[in-house]
Amino acid sequence: MASMSAPQPIGSRVAPPDPSITSAIGRHHTLASAVADLVDNSVDCGAAHVLVRFLMRGARPVGLRVIDDASGMDSAGIDNAMTYARKRDYRGGDLGHFGIGLKAASLSQANTLIVWSRRYGSPPVGRRLRRETIDTGPVVEEFSVADATDHLADAQVGFPMKSGTIVEWQDVQTFLTSSSDVEQRMWTNETVQTLVNHLGLVLHRILERGDLTLVIDTFDVELNFPGPPRPVRPIDPFAHRGAGRPGYPKDLPVVVGGVTGVARLHIWPHHDKSMGLVQGGRSESESQGLYIYRNDRLLQTGGWNGLATPSTDLGYARVAFDLSVELERHVTINPEKVGTTFDDELRSAFVHARTADNTTLESFREDARRAEKVSKQRVASPIEAPMPGDGLPVSVKVAFATHTEPNDGYLIDIRWSLLPADQIYAIDLDDHRLVLNARYRSAIVGHPSLDIDDAPLVKSLLLLLLEDHFVGTGGGAKKKRENVAWQAILLAAVHEQHAQGKVTTHDE
Repeated sequence: MASMSAPQPIGSRVAPPDPSITSAIGRHHTLASAVADLVDNSVDCGAAHVLVRFLMRGARPVGLRVIDDASGMDSAGIDNAMTYARKRDYRGGDLGHFGIGLKAASLSQANTLIVWSRRYGSPPVGRRLRRETIDTGPVVEEFSVADATDHLADAQVGFPMKSGTIVEWQDVQTFLTSSSDVEQRMWTNETVQTLVNHLGLVLHRILERGDLTLVIDTFDVELNFPGPPRPVRPIDPFAHRGAGRPGYPKDLPVVVGGVTGVARLHIWPHHDKSMGLVQGGRSESESQGLYIYRNDRLLQTGGWNGLATPSTDLGYARVAFDLSVELERHVTINPEKVGTTFDDELRSAFVHARTADNTTLESFREDARRAEKVSKQRVASPIEAPMPGDGLPVSVKVAFATHTEPNDGYLIDIRWSLLPADQIYAIDLDDHRLVLNARYRSAIVGHPSLDIDDAPLVKSLLLLLLEDHFVGTGGGAKKKRENVAWQAILLAAVHEQHAQGKVTTHDE
């Protein structure tokens, strides 16, 4: 058969996209990734404080705000931010990438986006964008300066806002629709915890530097009153306790197109089950692989980008890789900033890269597999327990330190405080505290007491009983069932002890 020459075009024309294509942008956002995109914008604009606030009507969330003290926007700036057709000019260190994050992230979750902002020296401004207008051409509505002034003045945040921005979602489609108040409260608590975990992970370097204070709270719109704040703390996926496999971590120079990037190879120590390993409940298999950073913002949390197949025997293998401006052209960044794709050149560079001691990516994976095998051998594993802080005598603290290893990086203080009558204890993960119900103090101690180190036996037993509840998120269905059971059993025991000893409780 005779060879055929390739056909050549005889003309060309520009085919503009249908306006409806804009509604597809950001479709793969989760609530957590969408909020993270808004926080990125706040950081890029110089925010020192960011508050993520769930607006509540009773037990039901009815909206969400992201509030910052950044440089804010004037009229021209907010119009640019609300326009799909205009891409923002980014500086080298910015976290933003596509210039559509505000709109795409917000309208992936809510039907209505409202933005209030004030730039120092300029009048406050307000704009609204409804998702229903997107397919036919986005319509941006303008609010008066007076309305913008009132909304910014009524922010009720714990930091000054001489300048800054409020991004508000109304008619949020991804909120729970259940009519049960119990289910609504449970959903809100779990969603807040998911946000704490996600933001603490993807922004951990920025939070560790102290450049940003990030808090999540709820706000009752009927009482016009905020609930207690939940600080977001960094979750470093490489901050393990103790040494990992000998020789690790090590740097793997990756050279592509004359540009060198450094992939830092880590093998997580199998005995360490702290928050950096589980990352808010993720399995070891989900957490293996590449952690891709851009300007210290984590874009990818695991996965091998075609360099390997995820498997259970690579659970301790992790690679930190920072994208430079030069390397970005070899990487496609997921619009939701929750994943990346390498081109063939970069994948080939990874495959052929070698460390100073001749370690390759493949031999690194073999070392990780050997570490996995060692972890499964029948050897004496360390006894882990929470490490007590205030609330126990020194001798008991020494016993904990001598006979156990800490299962987290924090000391757990034990305090007495008045709790509801159906609770013996409460766990405060944010402040790393075990709280005992003061109304039962006399029954537990055996006599009236004001000694901070009283009831050492009961306190020690509770720390050991609740060990798993102080690791990771403290959530999960099993932990919730355990908590209900432990509370009921201990409550019955305290009431029986009270009856036998006829000791007066705090509330009698």
